[in-house]
Amino acid sequence: MQIFVTEPRVALALACNADWQSMVLEGFSHDAVGCLVAGTNRVEGVVAKLGDRASIDAYFDLFSGRWIDVLFGKSTVQVFLSDDKAAKFFEKDRRIEALVAADVAMMVDHPTRVNTPINRLGLVMRARSYIRAADTAVPVGLRKGYTVSDVEVLDQHLPYAKYFDMTDVTLRHKRFDGSNSAVMVRSVLRAADAVTVLPCDPVLDQVVLIEQFRPGAFVRGDPKPWVLEPVAGRCDGDESVEEVAEREMVEEAGLTLLALEFVGNYYPSPGCVSEYLYNFVGLVDLSSAQIGMHGLETENEDIRTHFVSFVDAVGLLNSGEADNGPLIVSLYWLMANRTRLRVASSPA
Repeated sequence: MQIFVTEPRVALALACNADWQSMVLEGFSHDAVGCLVAGTNRVEGVVAKLGDRASIDAYFDLFSGRWIDVLFGKSTVQVFLSDDKAAKFFEKDRRIEALVAADVAMMVDHPTRVNTPINRLGLVMRARSYIRAADTAVPVGLRKGYTVSDVEVLDQHLPYAKYFDMTDVTLRHKRFDGSNSAVMVRSVLRAADAVTVLPCDPVLDQVVLIEQFRPGAFVRGDPKPWVLEPVAGRCDGDESVEEVAEREMVEEAGLTLLALEFVGNYYPSPGCVSEYLYNFVGLVDLSSAQIGMHGLETENEDIRTHFVSFVDAVGLLNSGEADNGPLIVSLYWLMANRTRLRVASSPA
């Protein structure tokens, strides 16, 4: 890991020796590795402005290591030496480092918010989501074909950042007639990508629904904020979305996943939320499964499972008791694919 900070215009510049990023260090050795330098020399690269030393310390609370004084020319500069844990933090994709640093730099009003395990997890999860989006080929057929290069960001900051964050961005973008829009301010709730899986036994013609308290429904004012849902979980590690699905099936429903059927990937509410869902139906064997209570105590989960016939599940759609997007989408997909799944699972 190579990280450099300069004074008096305090900046965080990440020099990661990656193809996507150039590194020009005036006055510093290009082979300086594993350190943060606070001095008077100019640094170019991926640069995120920081307000003060507290912001710098907040970023480095993510890692373990120590500050030392190093004589550089006629000046003494401070160098942060990180241990092996810091390097492992970003070993999957070095771009995560740059994205985490840029987010911390936007928290100049509340730098200490970074210094908790749950806040650090949120930073990394959102960085991985950003990279997953950037690396995914987006089909363009009907759409105009505009890209992020057609958006000009004038200002961006994070007034709130914990497990989720709220991003305020001032921008303008190209309009369909080719002109530029007026400058606008938009607020977006940033949440990491998530996976949803509706467990289905096509032999028994049953699905599994989980029931749990949902704070979103509660805060909205719903008098019954316990919600029926598919199994779901955040992409909070280096797992593939398929591995997340397999893990969550065990944690939330006590079920072993036999196969995954792709339903769709989508933004549930792209006007104000960055969350992106990977939606599946998971094939399971319920012949010996038991209804029960599940969830991780470490996450305060209290989850009740329901084994429901396909007919009764469709009834939940009609009654309105199925009232969240992933469940509704998954059940309609199952309505269209139920016969195929049942035929494929029938004995030869």
